[in-house]
Amino acid sequence: MSAHVVIVDLFGLVLVALGFSMAFRQSFVRRMLGWSPAPGKTCEADPTAYGLRIAGVMVMVFGFALGMMVTLFNLA
Repeated sequence: MSAHVVIVDLFGLVLVALGFSMAFRQSFVRRMLGWSPAPGKTCEADPTAYGLRIAGVMVMVFGFALGMMVTLFNLA
């Protein structure tokens, strides 16, 4: 494999890890960004939680698709 494929695959892996953190490790992402849930609300009822889940899954799938497409096109 060439160097540009490895670089794109590593970038895709970073996107997958970032998306997973946004979707499923929301307390970690909230601490990094300085966000806190509204007082009296649980994390499940907070609208930001739904936004982080949706955006996280989208980023995760994009990173996976990007890495797989570049790798498979290079192998073909």
